[in-house]
Amino acid sequence: MQIFDSEQQEKAAFILGNPLSKLSDLYSNELKDLAVVWCYYSGKIEGNTYTYVETEALLKDGITSEKKYEDAKMLKNLYNTFISELEYINKGKNLEHIDERTLFRVHQAISTGLVSNEESGSLRTRAVRITGTVYIPPKDLQEIKSRLSEILFNQEYYANPLERAIFLHCNIARLQPFIDGNKRTARMIESIVLMNANIIPVYSSKDSDILSYRKGLIAFYETEDYKLYADYFLNRQIERIKEIE
Repeated sequence: MQIFDSEQQEKAAFILGNPLSKLSDLYSNELKDLAVVWCYYSGKIEGNTYTYVETEALLKDGITSEKKYEDAKMLKNLYNTFISELEYINKGKNLEHIDERTLFRVHQAISTGLVSNEESGSLRTRAVRITGTVYIPPKDLQEIKSRLSEILFNQEYYANPLERAIFLHCNIARLQPFIDGNKRTARMIESIVLMNANIIPVYSSKDSDILSYRKGLIAFYETEDYKLYADYFLNRQIERIKEIE
């Protein structure tokens, strides 16, 4: 069941013990900057055409670029969802429990206006394909339901929030429970798990990191081996800490 090997466990311990990982140490303007860069990262993985500067202008000042409506809508949905999750967790009263209700609510918020109302926040009833991989997700609704229940149940095996975040992210993305927006939903869930544990979520504005993310996830689709994605995830967190230092 364990995700991390011994080297990865050391990296995880470093991240968890480092004060620069703490979400609660960010000021409110830094939280807004975090939300913007996280949305840029999540959108860019999906091929969103907004640059970082255009993303910032859109999300902070409401200035739309002359690009596809869907690109602006995707970023706004991501931003509004991220901010509302952040505010909920920051109140500190409740941790966000990752169950079906949370997952469907997150997907609905992310996909509003991008998929039909019937398919937003609901499990898919049609087959989907993933570009760039030979892996084909299950298409039977009962199988999707059963596998999703299993994933949500098995998260409890991971006490380490970094392992739990990776487990949920990779398995939700691989199952593709929704008609669209699966990876965006998986990244948001990954980030909620980290924010629950007072850890700054994974993000990057570098093309090389976005390529590493994709490679790690495709390796997981095809082999169900977490190693490549876990390396990316941990190294990215450590790099961010070292950049600040």
